[in-house]
Amino acid sequence: MADEVNGAVHPIFKRDPEELMQYLNKQVSVLKEDGKEVTGWVYTIDPVSETFVLLSFMDDKTQLDLIMGPSVRQVSVLDENSETYKKRIEALFRPPEVQSLSEEELEKKKNTLKSWLLKNRLPVQVTGNNGELLSISDALFIEPPYEAENCRSTNEIILGRIQGLIKNMPSDQEEWC
Repeated sequence: MADEVNGAVHPIFKRDPEELMQYLNKQVSVLKEDGKEVTGWVYTIDPVSETFVLLSFMDDKTQLDLIMGPSVRQVSVLDENSETYKKRIEALFRPPEVQSLSEEELEKKKNTLKSWLLKNRLPVQVTGNNGELLSISDALFIEPPYEAENCRSTNEIILGRIQGLIKNMPSDQEEWC
């Protein structure tokens, strides 16, 4: 069996990922093996090591805690309102060029680029958990702030052509509408 090493099954094959996903963007209290308790908002959980990444917001400071999977004894949800700090948490991990733009500016850039790609007969769709990505047939993804450098693809030919198209997009949308 591929998931067995020396007759033992790795814990990743025993635990349902949905069990870990239920904690995302929620405030939890993690009781560690040493008896200490750590409280914070769950940013992510590594499914292999089961390490929790918690964020705590105190006045103007943000604290990040990593609780390694083997030291976690118990996890309790304190606040299930995942929208409370979700935007604040996401903003912490955005690139600086995205942080400087407002939500409206980002949306306008996304829609302008989408229109340009559609005008050039490319099958572009809005994807991502929050509709923040533009994708072309799952072969290329464009992340905020929707510039040529924000294209991601494993196909170098597609990547180069789309980046060239984006670089040649007229700055005045009315020129090509």
